[in-house]
Formats: sequence, structure tokens, C-alpha cells
Amino acid sequence: MLDHHSSPSVVHQRWLLAMLILCIVTSILHYVDNIIFFDQYPEPTWFNPSLVDILWFVMTPIGIAGYLLWQRGRLALAFGLLYLYVAMGQLTLGHYFYAPIWDLTWKMNGLILLESFTALMLGVYLAWLQKTGRRESA
Repeated sequence: MLDHHSSPSVVHQRWLLAMLILCIVTSILHYVDNIIFFDQYPEPTWFNPSLVDILWFVMTPIGIAGYLLWQRGRLALAFGLLYLYVAMGQLTLGHYFYAPIWDLTWKMNGLILLESFTALMLGVYLAWLQKTGRRESA
């Protein structure tokens, strides 16, 4: 619900930022756990904790750059980067290519699925913004 002090664009900007921050926080929780307990997570044989670390430091700036571009009205590139960030958030489901869900702990499954879900919700919100033509003013 909008109050008389908030324009729709400010509300959408706040929601997008809040959702991006939530995605970043859930990815931090999962990636830190994955690095600390790397030997317990199902991973391909060539994968190592340094690659987990690098992946997070590649994907997170993509999401942040997408938000900053969207805020500045560069929508095509912004949506592209934000959708890429959402897709990268789904990479976490790759753990299930190496082990069935029931072989992982509740904590691991919770962190994997939470990161995937929050990224998916960001993607749904982006699609809604794009479909309805909502954009932010800088």
C-alpha cells in the first residue's frame, strides 16, 4: 500500500533493492556454509572452495550492477544483468546433480533451496516490473 509520501517508482525501487539484498544475504549464508563444510556438499570433482568463493564474487556484482543500471533508467542492460543474477542463483540447485536431496542435511537443503527461492522471487518481481512497464526514476 502506498502512503502519500511515496510514489510508485520509489516503492518499486525499495522493493527491488530489498529483494536484491535478501538474495545477497541468502547467497552469503549458503556460500559460507558451502566453503566451511565443502567436503560434505556434493560437488563435481574439479570444483574446490576457491571456485565457490570466486563464483560468489562474480555473481554478486552482476546483481548490484543490474540494480544500479535499472535505477539510472538503463533498463535493457539492467534487466539483462538482473536476470543473469537470478539464473546464477539457480546454479545452487546443481548440488542435486551430484547427490539426491535426501543425502544432504536439512541445513544444506534449507540453504540451497532458500537461495534458489529468493532468486526465483526476484525473477518473478523483475518479470512483473518488465511486463507492467514499471521503472524507477533516478
